[in-house]
Parts: sequence; C-alpha cells; structure tokens
Amino acid sequence: MIGILVPYHSSDSSTRHAEKATLLATECCECTDIILGGVLRLKSTSIVGPSGSGKSRFMSLLLQNAHIHVRVNRGQRPGTTEVHAERCHFDGVQGDVVTVDTPSFHTYMDPDEEGVVKKWMDSKPCKAAGVLYMHNLAFNPDDSHSRVSKHLGAFRHTCRRNLMPSIIHVVPTLSHGARLSDERVGTLMAHLQLQVNAEGAQLCETLSDRQLFDEKPKTAWDIVQGLLSACKIGIHPTPIQHETSLEKPEVAENDYVLLLSLDGLVWSAQLGQAGLGNVAALRWNINNGTKNIVVVDTPSFHTSRNNVSVGNGITDWLKLNFTEKCHPGILFLHSLDSDLTGGDMLMLHHLETFAEAFPNKLMVPSRVYVVPTSNPNSTLPSENLNQRLLQLKTMIAALKGTGNRKWHASMFPGVFDGKPETAWSATLMLLKDISQTEAKESICLPIGPGLQRMAPQSPDGRLLTQEDLADFLLKEFRKESRNGELDAVITLGRITVEFIPPEHLQCHSVLIDLAGLLSERFNKGEAKEDLDDIIILKRAASECMLPDDPGRQGILLELDECLYRCFRREGVMADLEEIISLHRAALERTPPPNRCRQLLHLSASLHDKFQSKGLLNDINEAVSSAETALRLCLPEHPDYPLSRDCLAGYLKAKVRPRGTRASESNTSSSVSSDIQQLVKKVFFEKAEKFPLHLLHTPTGILCNRDAQLSHFENSLQYKQLLLSTSPCGSEQLESETNDAISKFFGFVMLSHGWESGEPLLRDIEGKNIYDLGRTDGLTKLQDFCILALEHNFQWAWCDTCCIDKDSSAELQEAIGSMFSWYCWSSLTIVHLSDVSDTGSLSNSVWFKRGWTLQELLASPTVLFYTPDWSPYVNPDVPDQKENRRPSLLEELQNATGIERQYLVDFSPGMDDARSKLHWAPCRHTTRPEDIAYSLFGIFSVHLPVLYGEQAENALGHLLAEIISRSGDVSVLDWVEEASSFNGCFPANLAPYQTVPHIQVTPSDPTKRSDLRFEKAQKLYDNLAGLPLARCVNRRLALPSTSHPVKAIKLKGTSISSSHYTYEIHASRLRPINVVLSVKLDEGTDSYSLVCPWHAKSLGQQTNCDVDVVWKLLEQLEQPFNALLLKRSLHNEYKRIVCNCTITACVQDLASILDSEVLIPEIV
Repeated sequence: MIGILVPYHSSDSSTRHAEKATLLATECCECTDIILGGVLRLKSTSIVGPSGSGKSRFMSLLLQNAHIHVRVNRGQRPGTTEVHAERCHFDGVQGDVVTVDTPSFHTYMDPDEEGVVKKWMDSKPCKAAGVLYMHNLAFNPDDSHSRVSKHLGAFRHTCRRNLMPSIIHVVPTLSHGARLSDERVGTLMAHLQLQVNAEGAQLCETLSDRQLFDEKPKTAWDIVQGLLSACKIGIHPTPIQHETSLEKPEVAENDYVLLLSLDGLVWSAQLGQAGLGNVAALRWNINNGTKNIVVVDTPSFHTSRNNVSVGNGITDWLKLNFTEKCHPGILFLHSLDSDLTGGDMLMLHHLETFAEAFPNKLMVPSRVYVVPTSNPNSTLPSENLNQRLLQLKTMIAALKGTGNRKWHASMFPGVFDGKPETAWSATLMLLKDISQTEAKESICLPIGPGLQRMAPQSPDGRLLTQEDLADFLLKEFRKESRNGELDAVITLGRITVEFIPPEHLQCHSVLIDLAGLLSERFNKGEAKEDLDDIIILKRAASECMLPDDPGRQGILLELDECLYRCFRREGVMADLEEIISLHRAALERTPPPNRCRQLLHLSASLHDKFQSKGLLNDINEAVSSAETALRLCLPEHPDYPLSRDCLAGYLKAKVRPRGTRASESNTSSSVSSDIQQLVKKVFFEKAEKFPLHLLHTPTGILCNRDAQLSHFENSLQYKQLLLSTSPCGSEQLESETNDAISKFFGFVMLSHGWESGEPLLRDIEGKNIYDLGRTDGLTKLQDFCILALEHNFQWAWCDTCCIDKDSSAELQEAIGSMFSWYCWSSLTIVHLSDVSDTGSLSNSVWFKRGWTLQELLASPTVLFYTPDWSPYVNPDVPDQKENRRPSLLEELQNATGIERQYLVDFSPGMDDARSKLHWAPCRHTTRPEDIAYSLFGIFSVHLPVLYGEQAENALGHLLAEIISRSGDVSVLDWVEEASSFNGCFPANLAPYQTVPHIQVTPSDPTKRSDLRFEKAQKLYDNLAGLPLARCVNRRLALPSTSHPVKAIKLKGTSISSSHYTYEIHASRLRPINVVLSVKLDEGTDSYSLVCPWHAKSLGQQTNCDVDVVWKLLEQLEQPFNALLLKRSLHNEYKRIVCNCTITACVQDLASILDSEVLIPEIV
C-alpha cells in the first residue's frame, strides 16, 4: 500500500480573507464544466477573477463561437447577483461543457457574498477543476485589492475538496476606454507574471508573447481549447500493470505503503489518479507477482491548525484498511519555491501530526524519502534554488533522531518536475529504502558516490527485492529513453542503474545509455555533476565488459574524451594521468601500421601534461610520438595533415622554454644502384631551383644539399619509389621520381624586415633551432618554421641564416638566384612586425625595405601575418596572385604604387624599365649598394656583387646593363643629381619617383601634301640603321636626333641658390627656357639638345609602306624631353644636368625632315 499524505501550508491572513472568488459549478456530475464570472470550470476546472475583469464579456464572446452549441438556458442571462450557467456542446470535445458566470463579490467589502457562490457550488456535484483567471490590467496587480493570491485564495475557500483546481490559466484583459502605454503594459504584465508564478499558475499560452485578450470569439475559443488540453495533459497511464481501485482496500502483508506529503494532488495524478475524496486509494500489481503497491491519497490539512476532522478521517480509513503488517514509507514532497526558514521544525511537526493519526503506533512508517519540488513556471533564480537544496539537505540531516519518533530520512537526488517518470523513480527509491531497512543488508558496487548501488537480500522471499523490478525497469527505461522528457528519463535511468545487478547481461548497456543521456544534457548546460557521472558510468561500463569486447575500445575512447573535458575544466592531474595510461594501453594493443591516431592521442595528452608541469621529458616524448605518426603516413593519407599540425604545435610549445636537442635517428635502406642514381640525378636537377641551405621544419635542422638528399632517402616517398613496378630507365619511373622529389621539397620562403638579434648561418648550423634560446630573431625563425610545418611543408628558407655570408661565392649566387627561389617556392610567408589591424597594411615598414619588392612580385602564393603570427586576412584561401582579394589588391596598390596588372601577373625582364624603377625610390636597404642588387631579379640580370662599392656605381652597373641589353633610353629621363658613374645616370633612384609626362599634340594629315616623301623615307632609313644604345666601360653610346644650339641668352641669376636661367635657341626647335646649376660657356658650338632614340619607336616597314613613314614623322613632331650635351675637345660629350625637365618642341613638320642623326659618346 502507498499512502499519500498531502498536508496544506496556509498562506497569510490576507489569503484567508481574499477579496473575491467566482465559483464554477456543474449542471450534473457527468458533464464537463466551465465556470465564468472570474471562473471557468472544465471537469471541475475553474477560471476566476475580480470584479471588472471581463469575465461576462468573455463568456458572451465564447458563446458566439460557431463551435459551441448551447443546450440549457438558451443564452438568457439572469441578474448580476445570480449564478449564470450554460450547458453547451463543444465541437471535438467528448461530453457537455457547462459555462458558469458567477456574480462578482468583493472579499474586502462584503465577504458574506461568497455564500451565494458556495451555496450554488454545494448543490452541484462535479469533478476536478481547472481555472481560467481573468485579470484587467487597468487595475495594478500589486494593489492590495487586486492581488491574484487574494482572489484565488477566496475561491479555494468556497470550493469543496473535490473542486480544488489543479490547473490555472491566467488571461490578461484591458477594459474599454483604458489607455496604457506599451511600456506600462509590459511593467504590469511582469508584475502579474510574478504573482501568477507564486500561485503555481501560468499565463495563458494561447496569447503569444504576453499579449492581451483581443475580445474576439475565436480567441476565446482558442483559450478554452488550451485549457481543455492542459487538463488532459496531466493524466498519464501508470507504468505498473493491473491497476485496481480500492473502495475497501485491505492492506496485505506483501503490500508496500508510501505516504506523500505536500503536493499530493499533482503526485497522485502522475502515479494514477483514483479520485479526490477524503481518502482515495489505488492498487498496482508488480509483474503479475504476489507483491502489490497501494497508493493512498489522504486529504490535505493545516499542520498549523487544529484540524481534527481531517485527522479523524485518516484515522478512520487506517482502522478500516490498515489491518495487516505491511511495508510502509513516506514520500515527503517539499516545495523549494517557499522560504525554508524554520522548515525543519515544520517538517517534523507535519510528520508527528501524521503519525498521531495511526491507530496502531507500531505501524507508523519510519522511512521518510524527501522529494524536492518546484513549479515549472517558477522565477526563482538557479542560485537560490541550489541554496535551498543545500538547506533542505541540512533539514533532513537534522530530522534524524529528533521528535517523538526515530525517523530514517533520505533525499531524492533530483527535483520533481511534474513528469510521471520522475514520480515513478522517486517511488522506486523509497521502495528500495524500505526493502533495504528491512533486509538489514546492502551491497555497494564501485560506480561512484552519486550512483551507488544497493542490493537488499531477501532470504525468506517476503520482501520486494531489486531482482523483482530489474527486468521491468530495464524495459521501461528503454521505452522512455526514446520518447520521454530528458531530465525525467535520466532520473528513471539512475534508478534503473540502482536496481540492475552487476551480473545482469544488460548492465553495461544501461550504463552506456544513461551516460549518453547525461552527455546530451551536459552539452546543453555543461553541469559539472553530469560530467562527473558520465565518467563514472563510462568507467564502470568498461569494467563490466570483456577485454576483447568489440565495443569496449569505443567506450574507452569516449571515457578519454570525458576525462579530457574534466581536465580542461578542473585541471586535476589525476584525470590526465588516467588519460595517458589509457593511451599507452591502447597503443600496445594496436598493430604498428595503424598506430598513427593512437600516437597522436598519446602525444596530445603528454603535451597537456607538459603545459601543466613543464617537464621537458613530456614534451620531448610528445614531439617524438608526433614525428613517428608523421613518418607512418604518406602525404595523401587523411591523417597526414593532422600529424603535421600536431607536430608543429608541440614544437611551438617546446621552443618556448630552453630545452635539449632532440635526438634524431636516420634509417637507411639498401636500394638498387639504378634507382639510387636516378634519384640523385633528378634531385640535383631539381636542386638548381631551390636554395643551397634549407631548414627542415620537423627537426629544426639546417640542411645542405647532402642532408636534403639524405632526408628524401629516409622518406616514405623514397621507399614507395623502390616498390614501383615501373621498369628502371623508363620514362614512367623518371616521371614518378620527378613528382615525388618535387612534392617532397616544396619549400616556404620568409619575407620580413630585419631586426636585432637575427641569427646567422654560423649561429644555427649543426643545431636544432627549436632548442635554442628565444631571442627576438630566433623567436621569429622558430615561429616561421612551425607555421611552415602547419602549412604542410617540411622545408623553409630565411635570408638571415640560410645564406653563408662569409662565402662571397654563395652570397653572389644567392643574390643572383633569390628572385627565382621566391618564384619557385610553394609559399611565401610575409611577417609584418608592425601591422595588427586590417586596413593598415600600407603603414608597414615592410613596404620600405628594398628586398621585399622582388619577394612580393616573384612569389606565386603569399600569406601575410601580423606580429603574433595571426593571419592578416582570412587564411582559408592562400593569396594566389590570380585569386587575390580585391580589398587586398587595393591595399597593395596603395602601399607600393604598383599597377594591378603587375601585382597579379609579373614577369621579370627589361620591358618597361622606367616603370619598374619607379617602384623602388622610396625603399631602402641596410647596405646602400643593396638597393641596386635587390633589383637584379626584377630585371633578370646577373652582375657581380661587390660589397663595398659605392651605391651609385652599383646602380650605374644596373642601368648600364638595362640600356645595353634592351636599348631602353627611358631610364635616362630624369632630373636631379648626376652619377659619377656616368653623367646620363642619376646618383640614386630618387629621380625615378617622378613619372615623366608629355602632353601629346594632335597631328594634321593635310600637311603631308606639302612634304617630299623621298626626304621622309631617307630619314626613316637613317633612324632604322641606328644601333641600340649601349654602355661599355662607363661610356654611353646614345643614338639620337641632334639639334645644335645656335644661341644662348642668360636671362637671370640667383646668387643665393647658384641657379642660372637661360633661353636656348637650337636648330629646328622653338626657344626653350632652362634652369641650370652650372654656368654655360659663351660659345655655342659645343652644345646640343638631343632626343635619345630607341629602335622600338620605329614601326616595321614592308613593301614601301607609306603609312609607317608618316607615323614616324608624326612621332617626331611631338614634344620630347631633351638632354643638354656639351662636346669636349676629345669629341666626348657630357650631360649638363638641369634643375627641371627640358621639354623641346619642333618648329614645324618640314623641319623634321632635316633632322640630324648622331651617336654621341657620353661620359
């Protein structure tokens, strides 16, 4: 037998003298009842509200709905002081519905008016009640006369016990003419919500987002439908078989008695409701056996009052039915929504009062199982809820051994949430406690303190043992785990774990399923208790399974994941040590070919241990394990990127502290002489395209050619070549070798600005860079190599330490080959040491460094990184030139002044030399001569590197090479200081910062008729026969059209700045004003203005093409930037440098035909 005791906690005096309650009653006990007038009743379900709440209006609108058919009274409303009832049929609802509009009454003015409703209700037998409470927001819910608690309290006072409402929906309304702002409505709704929660009610869910009733018949119908559904939701079939109602239940010896306290109405509904009389009972049989459970629902009573009649009713029932010795216990439901101050004394008083109702004091149960409850709509903060749970535990501990009886109290591990699974779980726990107490024996299984297993013994077979319920519980848990509420199913699962013995075949399965449910809840709330229980369950499940069980390995992996989560949250080293032990054991059971993942798991846990303790042995073992995993995988293997990234991460962790050099082991294998020779041949051919020294990113060792080859000969790619089925000497084998070496030796270049402490080759040669100290330069180098490894490259190059600068030959080769190295690289990583925010790229000094110009232009793929090695832009798509983002291209254009076409597709060479020189003037190098050397690759020239020579000489050699190879005289178009190398060359690159611009004048085709074509053809032939300009031994032979100076007139002198202004008259040219920093001689026969000539300016003439000749004349007619030359006695020329551009214009088209062709030798 289960006895359900429901004591009633009274509220304050204002509740006992509530202002108003409107009662809902029924026309007959067989119909469904809805009461309006503040109260709608539906199967004894009521809706109440104060005067002016709109209840009559609501009922009128409801009855207008087409889904409602009035059967009684035909809608004729009596006076306002009488009860108005309408019996109706609702479409889709079984049985009739009686709507009742009761007269308003004010509990604070005339409490006697309650008698009108009470008298009417007493004359109408009815069923359990649900309530619609109408509240007009025009009246502040915080006003003492409008509080929900007062009106519901008054309504409860008028109700018989069997009319007490179990479901209450609150409908907010607003009277006609009332004007409230949205903000005011929101405030009042919030206050109303608090009162509704305190009363265990809820706002009507039909009105979405806290909306007010809109006085529409359809809305009224929807609200009532919602209440109908809610009243049905609380009724569930019980999980125990063979329910039987006990009108005169004689309690048998094998029956079990549980006594429920407090929220018994809700609880009894979850277990199977038999009625709400003074005492109601139900009996269930367990698995068709001899043992039964009897649920007894006792009436509520006030422990703070002398409620003698209720106590006598319980005593009478016990005398009549409690005739045999049974197995009793108490389920004490305690609400966490109420203040627990003094709760221990209240609980004790309640139990003592209930014990006095037993006619036989020896039969009073001693087992008390306290179940915390909380209203689902409670607004109590979780912190307060947890605090009250702790207070409740303290109360239960104080309960033991106090009072007139010896109470054995314990507490349910969860909070009752109104779910049948939770109610059933708590009931089973009390059954277990009863059997445990009577068996006087328990067995503890080591599955953790939160899930301890208690298995009572029953030698005589009289007791309800755990084995009686094990199979049944397993079946129920399986069913509910698919369809039930998560928290409730977890509670049922915990109880199932309690009852399933360890030797049960499905024990491990239940543990795994419960762990899965807890994992689902943990992923939502991340409660530490759930994670702890998951670990306990996974560990227990693995211990229950045989070592060779196929599913055990998966459980251990899941346990590993959970331990990692716990370790990351709590940092407990014991968890990490268990993880490492699990990985070592798994590694031993795994065959070598499949060990990659296990090695990575082990290295990850060792890395975490190193992060916590800082022991070098741990990180060394982590690096070693990751290296082993990397060697086990080909690059095409899906685990290869993971192994590479892990190794890079551990190396990154290792280089932060000072460590010891990792040991390196090389493997050797015997190969056929033919393949060995082929590999060497292909390697050295390929090696011509990459640097002599490269850093091996997995080991941190600088490798020369021999070491590079050795690494390849120890690789899986090399071993795969040995297993190739292609015959030796075949093109197929050579192609395979080419592909393997190309992929293996993909390398990454670093582009950066030099800083202090940059390591040189002699500083790292023969050392592991990851073991060296973290100076600024070494830190950058280490991070660069690790980043290269993360990008799946084993080789990296940095200009600070991968060139032997003590060897002039190697330095010469590096400078001459650097552009091609960047061009052949797989990736260039740009480290911007002074850029942190997107959009600030142009502010970086990287764009002021001379060498970075060719690095930007040559590299096919570039990634930019900020000082902390974070990607400057999204790293998911590498910055390949053809796919460069528009935003990044715009930033690069602004920062460099380079046109978009060259940023996207650049080819080194002599074409458009003047534009290429324009990109360099704002850049600088540490050594002045390097500014010229850094341009060698851009112009694809190979010249001697002579460190120590003057910068203008280095630039002169470059310009001389450009002119000699291309004949491009545009590089002579500049204004400023002349070079000592040659007077036609600038002393530095600064003059090239200015882009020459000449205004083009339109030509007149009609002038052709006045010219002699023979003379024009002769000029064409003379120009076509000119050689390209060339510079040998610093002497520039410059093909030109010459215009001898006829007259020079000094027009002004600036003594302070030593500037002279002249007007120059030259043959076939208009007069020109020039400003010079030197004074010209009086004689004019030694001066000439020349226009440098380049053969590419001359179109190709075929078959006496007249148009080509005329186009030449049109070109010569245009203004041009002239050079002022002075002839010396030895027939050498020297350029006179002007302070501004000399723009010359021909007199007319006819004078062009008389142009002189000259090749002066300029020094």
